[in-house]
Amino acid sequence: MKFGHLLFLVPVAMVGLTSCQEAKDYRDHLDDYIHSMQYRDGFHILQLTDIHWSYNTSTQSSKSYVAKVLAEAARHVDKIDLVEITGDLFMLANTYHVNQFLDFFEEAAEQYGFKYAVIWGNHDHHGLYNPNWLSERFSSAKNCIHIDPEDNLYGRSNFMINLTGDGTKNSLVKWQIANLDSGASFSESAVSPFRDYDFIRKDQTDWWVKEHAKAGEEVPGIAYYHIPQDENLAAWNDIHEKGATYKNKFFKLEGFGDNGSEQYASDFLDVASQHNLKAAFMGHAHNNDWTVEYLGVTIGLGVKTGAELYFAHIDASITEGAMREGLDSVGINENFDLIGASLVTLNDASGSFDLEHLYYNERANGDFIRWVRW
Repeated sequence: MKFGHLLFLVPVAMVGLTSCQEAKDYRDHLDDYIHSMQYRDGFHILQLTDIHWSYNTSTQSSKSYVAKVLAEAARHVDKIDLVEITGDLFMLANTYHVNQFLDFFEEAAEQYGFKYAVIWGNHDHHGLYNPNWLSERFSSAKNCIHIDPEDNLYGRSNFMINLTGDGTKNSLVKWQIANLDSGASFSESAVSPFRDYDFIRKDQTDWWVKEHAKAGEEVPGIAYYHIPQDENLAAWNDIHEKGATYKNKFFKLEGFGDNGSEQYASDFLDVASQHNLKAAFMGHAHNNDWTVEYLGVTIGLGVKTGAELYFAHIDASITEGAMREGLDSVGINENFDLIGASLVTLNDASGSFDLEHLYYNERANGDFIRWVRW
């Protein structure tokens, strides 16, 4: 759903002027949320997250880093098919940063032959631009997948990427990739101009269920969004407080977000896990890239992409705690920074996939590059 409002820095009383255009009912327009791509066994999805270009960003050095990550991923696999950018592309940015960002990704998409999907994070609303303008920039970029209709569905980045046999809507869906808006710390409504964090709403869950049923209940699915939901914390507590033996790997060095509170509870994973959702991947927590299997779904945080804002410094000599647990799970015995990317490879249409995390650190004496399989 779009809202028209003034800039983030205007007085609160002036925030939240909403559009008068009548919103369409998502339940009657399910086809409007679908982008189709051609499926192949070995389809590669590269996740970038929390890039955080801002007024304090050197766009040249930031572009150089992301270019190295893309080049390494392209070297590692035969082809990058889809790049999922899971929120917080920007923070207190302006139109120059947005245009530089999109120009960079458009050039990279042409170079490597991928499409890139954009999901809103909590900081993407915090900019010196109108969010409607940003949404229109995403939607009009040639290689960017972003669908933001004037509707009654909560959020801005709720859309499906159906991977079909011939790349059109006319053939059977092999995999379905869902993109969801998990909320923002800045509301676009006049009622609540500020909030802590947000969650995937019941209407979004209902929308996902309907879109998945339209594709076929046997179709395996993956969901991408920005803010971890309460299941992440529930899984962590089951393992570390109740002694559960879920498969888990990588690093969890900070809270997932305000998702342990009842007011932020979402029913999405509870429901979607009953409808062939195989995995859900997100970002938001820069010091985490923890992945676990829970409710039969692989729930994973992507590796923060780039050194903007904050990120974790991993000390290989540490002997206890969550950092030691993470080091033991990845088998790395030298210091590095927790930045890079994540890669999903869809093995076949049965729902089988592989997950790898890339740690990429620029170093004067040779870059640190590690791929670790989940």
